[in-house]
Amino acid sequence: MAVPAGATVALLDDVSCTYAGLRRVRRWTMVFAWFCGVLFAVELALMGRTPVSGVAALVAGLVLCGWLVRPGKDGWGVAVVETAVIVTGTLVLPVPQPVLGFLFGVTVRRMLLDGEYRFPVRAALPLLGYVGGFGALVVSGRVDFGPDTAAPALMPLVGLVVESVALYETARAARLADAARYRADRAHRAAEAAVRASPVGLVLLDGEGRPELFNDRAADLLGWDGSGAVPCPHGPDITACAEGCARPGPEPVELRLDRAGTALTLHPVDVSDADGAGRVMVAVVDVTARRRWEDELRERSEHDELTGLVSRRHFLELVDRALASGDDVALLLVDLDRFKEVNDVEGHQAGDRRLVEAARRLRGATGGQDVVARLGGDEFAVLTAPGDGGVDLADRVLAALAPVSRASAGVAVPGWEGTGRTSRDLLRDADVAMYVAKREGGGGVRRFRREMGEDVAVRQRDKADLRDALSNDELVLHYQPIIDLASARTTHAEALVRWQRPGRGLLGPDRFIGLAEETGLIVPLGTHVLRTACGQAVHWQDRGHRLGVAVNVSPGQLSGEQFPHQVGELLGATGLEPGRLTVEVTESVWADETAMRVLMDVRELGVRVALDDFGTGYSSLNYLRRYPFDLVKIDKSFTDGLGEDRRTEGVVRCIIDLAAVLGARTVAEGVETPTQAHWLRDAGCDYLQGYLFGKPDLLENWRPELLTGSQPLLRA
Repeated sequence: MAVPAGATVALLDDVSCTYAGLRRVRRWTMVFAWFCGVLFAVELALMGRTPVSGVAALVAGLVLCGWLVRPGKDGWGVAVVETAVIVTGTLVLPVPQPVLGFLFGVTVRRMLLDGEYRFPVRAALPLLGYVGGFGALVVSGRVDFGPDTAAPALMPLVGLVVESVALYETARAARLADAARYRADRAHRAAEAAVRASPVGLVLLDGEGRPELFNDRAADLLGWDGSGAVPCPHGPDITACAEGCARPGPEPVELRLDRAGTALTLHPVDVSDADGAGRVMVAVVDVTARRRWEDELRERSEHDELTGLVSRRHFLELVDRALASGDDVALLLVDLDRFKEVNDVEGHQAGDRRLVEAARRLRGATGGQDVVARLGGDEFAVLTAPGDGGVDLADRVLAALAPVSRASAGVAVPGWEGTGRTSRDLLRDADVAMYVAKREGGGGVRRFRREMGEDVAVRQRDKADLRDALSNDELVLHYQPIIDLASARTTHAEALVRWQRPGRGLLGPDRFIGLAEETGLIVPLGTHVLRTACGQAVHWQDRGHRLGVAVNVSPGQLSGEQFPHQVGELLGATGLEPGRLTVEVTESVWADETAMRVLMDVRELGVRVALDDFGTGYSSLNYLRRYPFDLVKIDKSFTDGLGEDRRTEGVVRCIIDLAAVLGARTVAEGVETPTQAHWLRDAGCDYLQGYLFGKPDLLENWRPELLTGSQPLLRA
């Protein structure tokens, strides 16, 4: 505490002076009381001349010694002894003055020692003793008590009582003053310690702006040595600051001191006295840590942590700000194609590295003049000038991203072709345009037009209806028989899903499988098909028909390690023999190592694995060598040319021979004529499937012989 608090110290000084004066009065009063007691004892010893007076003098002397030896002790026993001495002195001494002197000494001593509640009671006992002794003298006739003698006899007693009461009040005031001084001293010390230890700088200014009080913290924060006017960050005198650093107001003054980010707030508060003496307490707070924390939070909220690009929320704020100011802008939305597969196959760390690299290339493609943001996942956005509608920039962006990932982009320009005029509208419309670009194969740019929104709205309704179809049992299975050429009878049936859509009729898979993949419904849809087909195979078994069932499985179902466990549980729950279940996959599964591992785990359960549509996709002899398949299905495009195209026949013959070498059996799809069937049988094909034997249909529409095997389905 560099400067004492004047008002508090003045109060303590006043209390100290008062208490010192009262202490002196008490000290001299005690001396006078003891002196009166000594005179009384001497009077008893010299003037009494009786054994009783001698004893009383001795007792009085002992009382006086007790006063000296035990100055702070008192009690009822002492009061009784003092009363007895006073009564004896009243009876034996010829004059009352010595007795009154001793009585005064006893009274004032007790008044100074006892509390304010005990004093009147204990002081009354010696007084009553004196009155009793004086009354005995009057009754015995030893004292003439008449009109002429009453006043001289009573006035000393009355004076004694009045003086005792006055001294009692004086002593009481002394005790109160002592307590007040103690409390004030404690309060002052506590306030001084609190101010000194406070992390807040405090400066108390008087009405003239002079410092009455300040702590070391204030001096450190303000760079002040305690001399002269109190400085502030704006100038040498805080009272002359134009920013109001010493002017009380509802809001604090906040400022930054240097480029390192040091920040202070000054809170001037009016603490004027009741007498109108103007005082201002200025609290100086170091808010550097808080400001840095707030800046860090703001930076985090405004920028993406992984890539350092602008965050989604801040990007939309910037778009709204640009639109509100009337700026011409275009919003470009970019999405990396098939990025989820990168995460699934290569891991999330590899995916993060690609995102960081994509962000770097986006900055480079925009030249640092546009606002580039990461909206989430693999989705980026750019706020740019409209120019040619943003398409040229989008082309540059996609070219820059090409080494990292194939991407699709959508562009929205406010007010163009029905585009919205808010950030949310622009983002929605750019997303629609980007969706159209992806649906058209990806890797391109589309600018939003009104009809795009209408198309997307229809597709969104289709997605919602498909989601409801799963729960409303609108998805049904049609079965197509698979004929074993060795017996010319049905041994398996392929389960093919159809959507019985209300108001639309029966829809084939080409109408909704794409929707299922976009919405993530492909997995629950595939699970539904697998469960229903296995249940049907068990039903056939219960009716005496040992038919197997084949089910198409999507790459999405194979992307999770839980699929083999799911198949195993399903086989256990239904009781279906694993060998009577076949899962069919296309050649695209070879591009996903994880899916291939999952597929081989399913095969370990005893389930047969079929390679569907062989020869139309990523055919590779290396994959066929590495991964064993139980069945190879020859695509219908090859079957159609049998008996007509020798080159096609040669390819099909090679496929059949290759499958035999690899230990797999072949299934020819799309068989529609007996000529095709006989050619395939002669070439060594194992199974046939096609309209020649039956189209995919409900089981109740199958010809009886397809189930019963009552007659061969292919004549020799």
